[in-house]
Amino acid sequence: MNKDDIRLNKSKRDAIKLAWRDVVLKQTPTAKDEDLRNACDNFRNLEKSTWDSVIKPTVERFYPQSDMKILKKYSRNSNSGTFAEWDNCFYFKPTFEDRSEVQFRWNYNGQDMTALYYDDIMNLGGNPNLEIEYENKEPNPKFYEQREKLTNILKDNLKVPRYSSYTIDPSTGGCHSRVMMIDSESDWQLLRTYNKSRSAMINAQRDVFKEKNTLINDMNMVIDQSKFLSEVKPYWEDIELCVNFDDQNIGTAISIVSEETKDRLKESAKLRQAHREMLAVVKTPAKELVS
Repeated sequence: MNKDDIRLNKSKRDAIKLAWRDVVLKQTPTAKDEDLRNACDNFRNLEKSTWDSVIKPTVERFYPQSDMKILKKYSRNSNSGTFAEWDNCFYFKPTFEDRSEVQFRWNYNGQDMTALYYDDIMNLGGNPNLEIEYENKEPNPKFYEQREKLTNILKDNLKVPRYSSYTIDPSTGGCHSRVMMIDSESDWQLLRTYNKSRSAMINAQRDVFKEKNTLINDMNMVIDQSKFLSEVKPYWEDIELCVNFDDQNIGTAISIVSEETKDRLKESAKLRQAHREMLAVVKTPAKELVS
């Protein structure tokens, strides 16, 4: 054992675990992160194209917007006097096959928001995986504190596009429950593809958390079984680049010091080194590249 090796106690272990969690969630890009971004891009593209080519023309065919705006103008703020409302959720049924009506919505719930704005929420200090993380756990004060922070981030910092049309269905709270028929098979297929893209996006976020939570738990087991820092280093080779050990009171003073460091467990060392070498080339001044 190196005489300068750091002996770990509970406070040091807890601090290292927090540092590792932050590194994994915020600084460790994986293929699952890219899958989530691609799923979100696909959802956004389908959201716009499906609205423009199917939803908007279908709704306006049943409910001409010029008429709806006149009805809205004379509406009163009560259910009995409300003639037209903004709707962003609709039920459609195909005419060419025996199938029940299906709901298609253009508003975002919490799952949609945390997937679509995953990186933004992380950058703003929120936890987009909060509901997934506590899915099978009893909520505690930390959960409620984080949920309030997440709610404020979603409310105050993110701009959500609005898709909506006037319809005569004032009692549904934004979801037009009266079924509209779809005659085109291609339109129906596009609607179904849009719904599937939403599910794929939500599942992609779950996959990101599942993968990274496994890394977090694996490292926590290593830390719990280690008496000295040297026993952790083989599995977190860059720990000293990510954690400040200069302060001898690291039990309460561990902090992330490198925002650009991309960390992996031991089996990912080669990928990490390749990434650093790439950054070194990018940062080389142009004059040094001239032969």
